[in-house]
Amino acid sequence: MADRRLHEFVRALRGAQIRISPVEAEEALRAAALIGYHPREQFRETLAQTLVKAQVDRARFDQCFDDFFHFESIAADGDEDAEVGALPDTTDMDTGDLSETTANLLAQSPEQLTQSLAEAAAQQDFTAMQVITQQGLFARQLVMNMGMGAVDDDILRLAASPRRRDQNRAEQLRDWRQQVRERASQYVRRQFELHGRAHGRALREHTMRAAPFRELREYHQIQDLVRRMARRLAALHQRRQKRAKRGAMDARRTLVSSLRYNAVPVQLHWRERRKLKSKVYVICDVSGSVREAARFLLQFLYAMNDVLPQVRSFAFAARFDEVTDDFRQYHPEVAVGRILDRVSGSGTDYGYMFESFQEACGREIDRRSTVIILGDARNNDLPAGEEHLAEISRRARQVFWLNPEHPSRWNSGDAIMAKYEPYCRAARRCSSLNDLSRFVDYLLRALNNAQ
Repeated sequence: MADRRLHEFVRALRGAQIRISPVEAEEALRAAALIGYHPREQFRETLAQTLVKAQVDRARFDQCFDDFFHFESIAADGDEDAEVGALPDTTDMDTGDLSETTANLLAQSPEQLTQSLAEAAAQQDFTAMQVITQQGLFARQLVMNMGMGAVDDDILRLAASPRRRDQNRAEQLRDWRQQVRERASQYVRRQFELHGRAHGRALREHTMRAAPFRELREYHQIQDLVRRMARRLAALHQRRQKRAKRGAMDARRTLVSSLRYNAVPVQLHWRERRKLKSKVYVICDVSGSVREAARFLLQFLYAMNDVLPQVRSFAFAARFDEVTDDFRQYHPEVAVGRILDRVSGSGTDYGYMFESFQEACGREIDRRSTVIILGDARNNDLPAGEEHLAEISRRARQVFWLNPEHPSRWNSGDAIMAKYEPYCRAARRCSSLNDLSRFVDYLLRALNNAQ
């Protein structure tokens, strides 16, 4: 039981965004078993020493500890919670003609009744609470674990009696039952705040990841989510890159080093793979129809500057302009805002964009170059300029096209994806953070394989 409670407490800490590894959780279990669970402050410091790695996390740890072990502290110290008030003393209530379970509950002092509530709570798994509407169900289950079902039966029986005395006793039992239920509901609310916040955050993140780009401005936490997604993907790629860095075995060095071990190749030596420095060019349509997708693509790519090669960025709508220096001088969020204000407009001309890009970078593009184009290919019935894209594709290693619209609309109206798609290695839909994350992962794999 104690181990289960501590595991639930670790989950509550993770829900409060305190990072705890499985090894640290096991160390906390062993430390608690060694030091003991009493006195309370000693138990708190034991867990803090094993679970809290940064001083900034200590305040959240203390709040979680107080909320999670709320009943245990009341039972140990005898201090009632002022939010609900002390439970009434029913030791002098007439228990004649009541069930044994009801009589035993009424015979308990307020402190003993709180202890019974804590013991009943220890039997439940509050980590299963995911939505606020489940609180009533868990509170009901908590009081039933205490034996309040027998109290309900006694209240119904006494209320149906024709005797005035029995009806008064039924009313007293109702008042007492209501106060116990309020105490149980308060405890369940605390547990929901501890465990439900992690589920709620995961649900919000799941929603934000799948939501179309045009709806993401409504979420206040979106910038933090983009940064965390980028860091997580960058860390994953760094591990892959480390594994892929090792080349074929170096037989000469291995044989030379084996001489000190009587020609036994104890230590193997490997050749380092020669890394070719890739170049990435990003061209974003920032007109009104796709500007939100461009915003998040640029933020995502520049948040991964630790693993991506040097990125040159271009934006176009009413005009075409290189925006690489904006990201060198400003924070990505500020840079994107400046770019959109400077370049965005109506009347996109893809033919003019491809011609301008070829003039600016045509001589630099080679077999180490990757070109990424983000746009809906709606060219306002202007010349497509696919011959310029064909030349870019011929010189570059690969060209990717990201389109925020559904594929069924890629050639509807003034959209002309069919003219551009033959010159792309891949054309993918990119309308959400999930799509964007999958593409960047695919891009990193492709760049790593090209080295």
